[in-house]
Amino acid sequence: MILNELKRTFTTVDLELDAGIAARTEYCSPHYLNTIRWWNFIEAWAMFALVMAVVWCEYWLDKPDTQAFRLMAGLPGILWMFLLSPLVHYRYEKQVFLRPGQEKHGLSLYFWEFRGLGNPVRYYRGWKNERPLLLAHWKTVLGVLVFLSALYICAAVTFWAEIDNRYGQYYGETIGSKLLFIAALFVALNLLWFFVGFPFMLRLDNFTKCLRFIAAFLLGGFIFILLFNLFFQVVLEPFRGALESWHFIRLRGAPAGERLAVLADPFAIGGQWAGYVTWGWVQQLIFAGYFGVLFSRAFPVDTSRWELTKACLCTATAFCLVHLPNVWLMAFTFMGGFLGTFFFLQTHNLFALGLSQGFSGSLLNKLTPINFSVGAGQMPG
Repeated sequence: MILNELKRTFTTVDLELDAGIAARTEYCSPHYLNTIRWWNFIEAWAMFALVMAVVWCEYWLDKPDTQAFRLMAGLPGILWMFLLSPLVHYRYEKQVFLRPGQEKHGLSLYFWEFRGLGNPVRYYRGWKNERPLLLAHWKTVLGVLVFLSALYICAAVTFWAEIDNRYGQYYGETIGSKLLFIAALFVALNLLWFFVGFPFMLRLDNFTKCLRFIAAFLLGGFIFILLFNLFFQVVLEPFRGALESWHFIRLRGAPAGERLAVLADPFAIGGQWAGYVTWGWVQQLIFAGYFGVLFSRAFPVDTSRWELTKACLCTATAFCLVHLPNVWLMAFTFMGGFLGTFFFLQTHNLFALGLSQGFSGSLLNKLTPINFSVGAGQMPG
């Protein structure tokens, strides 16, 4: 049964058509629908241009001007992307993308579930005739908390010395005091997830459905990164010295073959994954929850595999280009962004996608001799 579900994830595409991506063509004119699609397409690329301008402005502006530009351009951009855009789109698109029976919760859906986010109202109170999601899915909440706690234990083991350097003044020199301090951090982090993180970040009503996608993404990412490591070992490591003058593709750190030893130390991977869960979610909030949603409405993704592919390619291209000028990260993030958008449009669950990206990003960092920095600061002086 489990193997069949995993196989189905790799061989079929089951779009979540009630998540605001399938147009109800009978309720609007072809001209109006075409206008809506162009609006989504143009807005996505216009906002991506603003993101790139904010990221790269230090390349052509002095430091004081850079800070001013980022403040004047970045803050309105963030306000639009994460607060105003879904509200405005709901006003003009609700008759196009809401399915029958969704009208009464339409604004909430546009702001939360359609973007793959948790819904704090449903988490704590539930909708009418619905139990609070916290109670209805308490096993899922508990399971995710246990999993995150396991990652935090890995982080404590991996960064044992760093904890001393950063927090040693708070607990003294005894091992018992240090363990109590770490335990208190665990409790604080779990409470933060339980009361703040999960209500806003974890979409509970379909998380169980996402498990097969998470498993498939982890398995696929693991195999792909091992092949990436092998490529570095066989093709590039013999030319490491010659590649040193090629700023954007030169190899960094320990050779790829030596890095395979990390597979014998799951604590090292889990320790980095612990922090990458949240960072992966933030990245997916931008690229899947905003750009991916806009592109999925810009194309009739429910009508053909090619239209779906175009939406995924656009999102992957944006995800790739934001990693300029890092050639290796661009290659990996294009593939990851493409497959991740397929993942997202079948689940609309950012936490599941961020969790999966966290694993792949952590493993890539451990197994490949590349630089992980991006932006204008990586340009040669």
